[in-house]
Amino acid sequence: MIDVTRELVAYAIIGAVLLVGIPSAIVILRRRHRQKLRRRGIKRYGH
Repeated sequence: MIDVTRELVAYAIIGAVLLVGIPSAIVILRRRHRQKLRRRGIKRYGH
């Protein structure tokens, strides 16, 4: 029974990290892409 709860806690922690990590990673990647375009001189991006 202890093994099941330990496994459940591990999956819950992994799920929480993914729920927080994936959206923040998308935001960071978009920002980096936007900065790269801005450095290249492209003013309008995504509009």
